[in-house]
Order: sequence, then structure tokens, then C-alpha cells
Amino acid sequence: NDPGHRYVQRMQQAVHVLYGTASPAEALQAADVPQGRLDLDAFLRHVADNAHFAGIANVVYEGGAGPVIVRADEFALEDVVTHILGNADRYRPAGSPITLTLAASESTASATLHNQGSTIEEDLLGRIFELGVSDPSLPAPLGESEHRGQGLFVAKTYMAKMGGTINARNTADGVAFTLTFQRLG
Repeated sequence: NDPGHRYVQRMQQAVHVLYGTASPAEALQAADVPQGRLDLDAFLRHVADNAHFAGIANVVYEGGAGPVIVRADEFALEDVVTHILGNADRYRPAGSPITLTLAASESTASATLHNQGSTIEEDLLGRIFELGVSDPSLPAPLGESEHRGQGLFVAKTYMAKMGGTINARNTADGVAFTLTFQRLG
């Protein structure tokens, strides 16, 4: 529960991936993601309550109906959600919310992260989860010459290692990313 310890663990994992002897793709494919049990409702509520600490304001969780236990690792899922929230924050109109919603069936649960703003070009929509693919029209982050196209690749890889999926779709007013998990009893 110590945020400092959690941050150090995530950074150690990132250093291993980025500076290990393998390429980022090879390192991510070989990375071990523990199979855990996670209350997705509580996780999403925590993300919305604490996103401002990561510099992402106005993240709203539109609540669930109580615990929804899924097969997921908390640290890997934090990385997945961080990459998606970072992208959503860059593309949304200033001040507009990023909304998180939860839907569940008997066997699966899905978390959707939606932002208003520009949509993803159709030809890019099918490729955004590939390593090295990024939106060429997006300005480079401060201090960097270009986007590396790694964030959504990392998200897809981690979701697959947890037995889940990730997809993106354009909506009438922006973009929605849906993370789907195996539900546990």
C-alpha cells in the first residue's frame, strides 16, 4: 500500500524492459506477469481518485455495483491504465473528463476508458497496438524528438499476459478503450 514502494517496483520493471539485453518487444514477451485476483471496481475507483497525483485531472469513475473480481495483476494493470490515461489526456479538450465505466457478465468484466476529442484515423485504429506505431500528427512530448509507439504495445502485451484483451474504437465524440478480463468467482 506504500505508493513509493509501488512506484519503485514499476520503475524496476520498466528499466528491465527498456535497458535489458533484449529488445523491448522481446523483454515484454518474456516478462512474467503474476496471475492475481483484483477487485476491478475498487481498482477503477482508486484510479479516478488518484489520477490527479499523476498530473491527469478530471478522471471520473461512473461507479460499479460492488466488487467485481477478475484475473489481473495490479502492477501490470496500473501500467496499462497509465498508458491509456496519458494518451486520453493528450487528445481530450482541456477540462473535459476522462470517464471510466465497468460492465460485467458471469464470465467477463470490462473496463472502458473514454475521452472526448479527436478520433483515431481508421487506418491507424487497427495498428495502434503494434510496437513503434504512433500518431504522426501528435506533437512530441516535451524534451523528446518523437513518440516511440510503445505505450499501447505494452498495454496489449500486459493484457494478453493476464488473459485479457484491449481494443479501441471511435465514438461519436472521441475514443474509447475497453479492457476485458476473465471474471473469477
